Amino acid sequence: MTANARSVVTLGILGFILAGIFYHLHPSGPSKTFAQSKPPQTAREVDLTKFGYQGRPPIYWGPADLEGQWTWEQGVFFTESNVVAAFFIVRDDPSGAASQQRKFSSSDRFRLVAAFFNAENGEFLKKFERPLAPGENGAQMFPATNGRFIVAIGNTLSLYSPDFKIIAKYTSKSGIEGIVSPSGETVLLGNMQLVAGQWSEQFDLIETEGLTVLKSWKSYPQPNQMLWGDEIAARTLQSISVRTPDTEPRRVVEGRDWFCGDGSFINKETMALFQCGPVEKLFMVSTNGTILHQFDLGLEKADGPVVASSDGTRFALPTQHWGSGRNKDPEKLLARVFGLDADEPILTVGVTPHYSSSPNFFTGSGDTRFGWGGLALSPNGDLLAVKSGPIVQLYRVPKAGVSTGCNGNCAGNEESATQRPPSPPPPRDLAAPAGIAAPSQLVEQALSWLPSDTETVSAANGPFLVPDLSWDPREKPNGNGSDEIADTFRSIPVALIGFKKGFMSKYLRQEKVLLALEGSRNFRFPTGLGEGPFQGCGIVVFAGDITASVDSFRNDSSSATLRTEQIEGQQVSVFQEKLEEDTWTTFVAFPKPNIAVAATNEEYLREVLARINGKRGERALPENLPEWKYVNRNAAFWAVRHYDKMGASTDPTSPFAAKSYLTLRDDQAIGLTFSFDPDKSKTATVTYLSADKNILPIVQKNLFQVEYEPGGREMHIRYREILPGIVEGSYDLDHIESGEVFNFFLMALLGHVIAL
Repeated sequence: MTANARSVVTLGILGFILAGIFYHLHPSGPSKTFAQSKPPQTAREVDLTKFGYQGRPPIYWGPADLEGQWTWEQGVFFTESNVVAAFFIVRDDPSGAASQQRKFSSSDRFRLVAAFFNAENGEFLKKFERPLAPGENGAQMFPATNGRFIVAIGNTLSLYSPDFKIIAKYTSKSGIEGIVSPSGETVLLGNMQLVAGQWSEQFDLIETEGLTVLKSWKSYPQPNQMLWGDEIAARTLQSISVRTPDTEPRRVVEGRDWFCGDGSFINKETMALFQCGPVEKLFMVSTNGTILHQFDLGLEKADGPVVASSDGTRFALPTQHWGSGRNKDPEKLLARVFGLDADEPILTVGVTPHYSSSPNFFTGSGDTRFGWGGLALSPNGDLLAVKSGPIVQLYRVPKAGVSTGCNGNCAGNEESATQRPPSPPPPRDLAAPAGIAAPSQLVEQALSWLPSDTETVSAANGPFLVPDLSWDPREKPNGNGSDEIADTFRSIPVALIGFKKGFMSKYLRQEKVLLALEGSRNFRFPTGLGEGPFQGCGIVVFAGDITASVDSFRNDSSSATLRTEQIEGQQVSVFQEKLEEDTWTTFVAFPKPNIAVAATNEEYLREVLARINGKRGERALPENLPEWKYVNRNAAFWAVRHYDKMGASTDPTSPFAAKSYLTLRDDQAIGLTFSFDPDKSKTATVTYLSADKNILPIVQKNLFQVEYEPGGREMHIRYREILPGIVEGSYDLDHIESGEVFNFFLMALLGHVIAL
């Protein structure tokens, strides 16, 4: 069980083995983060359901519906500074009412619909409709120049005047695949061809005044292209090259780490590019290779390409924040508008999610959420249109030098996208630790039940309900962010009852816990992936009699039980399971009507049961250890580890080990403590104790190397020296990503290394 249950708290963290080998990015300079200011006001709002929008895409999405993927296509764009259009596809149901769950059929009839509005006052202007004939799979719309727009259906481009008259057409030999210049002046079409076993691509650069071909040429396939006028850029993972149809490519950026996503021209001299990794970054890069600005997206990810105004003075960026991996939809959607010389966004909009509760999907053609066609800027960049489901909202973009963004509640979001680190707390008296209240009698009693050679104790004080230890990432969320952060830490001391995918724990989900405490020792590295084996026992003390729940568990688990034994007068059920390459054996007993214990080692369990039955002996982690001065045993969550040199040769997490998988190596290490009380403060503390009086810089550098992990920067890590050799770290855990990455590293510090 153990690795299985504990893996719940590590989801959302990038796959890595805690071996001091982490993925680092190398930016050329400091990144700007997004500041806060007053929330923007919606200028106008339009409801597309009044014009035929069907809510969900016209087809039911499932494995058999790939043929109808094109019916997802929708978006928003400006044709003039005061005219905005939103387009979508509807299905005409023979019965007269569109059935949202009916599967796609090639005999279905579809229509492309676009509603045009006055962008200043939201007044409806006119409606464009175009029936889609069988075989005309796909329909897109985008602006040209002078109020005109282009409709791409099947293999044909049609140029329309502002009064919906066809001005020109262009027909391709195959389907339409290409990119549009943000300036509205050109379209670049590509057609892949296989000739004599070699792939090449036929390119046509088309102007939008009359849809005539300016230039045609063939070359090797060019993925990830960007276009402005006749300027074409191509992106690889580590380079950007720029060319025109009449010039050879010239490499303008190279040696960067992991360019990804959809880059875009902002104007003829400037591009917007993304650098991926644990923390995504947005770069503004000139076509001569100079990095002009870079912005750290923090916990957010780009939710579509950058969208530029046609005059090249501003651009908009859609982002999303997933929050916990349990969310089936993003926790937060945002849109930001930037000026070319601004160090911060000049407008930030929190996007209200106007989509249904049924499963949502991202596609390259658009979706019902946001992004990929959900943003548009007016030609001079003074208006922003945001489409979310059937709702189009219009915002006035402030003048350059005036920043408007989210603060508090912003268009349906609970907080701003990115916050600046808070000021460090005022220094406290360094002469001695603050007084800590005496632990409860229950905590003292539970500590007395653990064997004397226990190295680590972790605990969660109640009352609380047993967290879900059988969680499947495909299931719906089960709680808000604060609840999930708390469950992340509750899962540490109760993890051992989560064996076999939480089989036992589900019988105890409704029982109130007063205290959960785990003692552990003899930590090992796993054979392959997963958590490293150890000897230990989890003790869960409930508020009431759990006999009825235990009886149900025993009746239902008989077929899954490896064997039943009598240990110290108690009936012990033994379970076994293969987790990755290690076989885990779990011993389960209920020594009292309100106590459940689960252990990984028979001898450890035997000692625990004997002590619960009254045996006396030296207590685990005796009270005279210095660590107890620096942990609050009354906090909701706490832990203590007193390092044992005897097992250092086989313990991958020991600071004494010659090849410790922790990057902190300290021959004079004493121990560490952890305290976290989220109802009182969102800041957790870890105190490291060493006989090395100069340990502070080593701890600062090596204890929590999370800077490049999702949520790491948002922890705003601070260290202070309490006394020589005693260092306290403070970690803000406001975000679920911060809680998960902190928990992952904390578990390793406590001995529970996990290889992912």
